[in-house]
Amino acid sequence: MMKKTLLFSLIFIGIFSAVTWGAYQKQEKDVLRSHMENEYQRAFHEINYQMDLLHDQIGSALAMNAGKNLTPALTEVWRLTSLIHADIGQLPLGLLPFNEMEGFLTSIGNFSYQTAVRDLNSSPMTDEEYEKLETLYSQSEQLQNELRGIQEKVLADNLEWLELESLLASGDEIKNNSVIDGFKKVDKSVKGYAIETFVMTEQETAEIRKKQLTHIKGEDLTEEEAVKKVKDFTSVKKDQDMQVSKSLDGADYPFYSVSWETENGNQSNMDVTVKGGYPLYYLNNRKVGKETLSLYDAGEKAAKFLKEQGFEDVVLENSRQDNGIAMLTFIRLIEPEQVYVISDSIHIKVALDNGDIIGFLGMDYLQNGEERDVVEPSISEEEAIELLHSKFTVQESRLAIIRNEMGEEVLCREFIGTLGEDTYRIFINGETGQEEKVEKL
Repeated sequence: MMKKTLLFSLIFIGIFSAVTWGAYQKQEKDVLRSHMENEYQRAFHEINYQMDLLHDQIGSALAMNAGKNLTPALTEVWRLTSLIHADIGQLPLGLLPFNEMEGFLTSIGNFSYQTAVRDLNSSPMTDEEYEKLETLYSQSEQLQNELRGIQEKVLADNLEWLELESLLASGDEIKNNSVIDGFKKVDKSVKGYAIETFVMTEQETAEIRKKQLTHIKGEDLTEEEAVKKVKDFTSVKKDQDMQVSKSLDGADYPFYSVSWETENGNQSNMDVTVKGGYPLYYLNNRKVGKETLSLYDAGEKAAKFLKEQGFEDVVLENSRQDNGIAMLTFIRLIEPEQVYVISDSIHIKVALDNGDIIGFLGMDYLQNGEERDVVEPSISEEEAIELLHSKFTVQESRLAIIRNEMGEEVLCREFIGTLGEDTYRIFINGETGQEEKVEKL
């Protein structure tokens, strides 16, 4: 009898524990679900609120005369687009066509920021820029009204965002959902706004061409020709077995990816462009032995290797070593003007045990390989030095092309020197005298 009582007691305790644990788990899930739902609701209503503020702020900027008062107004427009961006990222909209909205906000932010950072007293907004601002004011009002319509529907239908997320994630065709249809309508409208207001500039189209490598020359390679290019570049044996695959449709540019295993069992791989067979990336993932070369020796070997591979216009910019590997950066040098192009870089890894090239990254050099017309800057070196901090001691100077905050290439006078106990690199725009960038070294 006692055994039966004990057995029933144990069963009861087990059932009670399971029920209690299940109830606890359900409570935890409910708390988490409620928290996520509240976050989604907060983000959505903040988007609407911030969009109202954005519309009002663009209107305020239009009403201002210009000059220094316009700068903070346009900066506030840029700040609000960033806030809306952040709130969009917190909604379960990954499966909705909301890309156009984000792209449009980015364009508004870029326009307002680029206008705000310049001296609007000496270089006021043009008639074309005012027209663009007026268009943005009208478009933001229409967008504001469409989002309000969705908000009213959300409140009227007591929509739960978690249910919407589940519907989208299921992959089933969703019909007659006014909220989803509303977002699709917004995205379609925004796409029209972007096309109407933000026509691509020559610089933006040039950037796309660079990204897609349309400027490179040469014939399309077969797989066999690509393998030969890789073997020539890496100096592996001619009978080395290699596996080749081609990039998928939709890639910015077509390329071959070649991989192989060395005699020591190390994995190596390299990518080359289909057009011309230009090297993009190479890595020999081998263990490095005891160092026998200095960092200087590695730089000399890398420079010689690059010249043998046809990279005649690069010079060593910086170097460091770590775990027996020298990591070197080379940049383009335009001669005879002696202008250094910081963005046109090649990164090389050299094994310090025997000097082998075990890593290469040439995408930046290849993407920025278009011809540049270089003219003498209007600001002399002496004039540029006068624009520096009075306590900055110049140690080196040269001409350099860099990308400024707007992504534009600008010719600068570059100065390396000290201020107190720290070393800095400062770039002064060769045409305007503006301090484009300051880097602590």
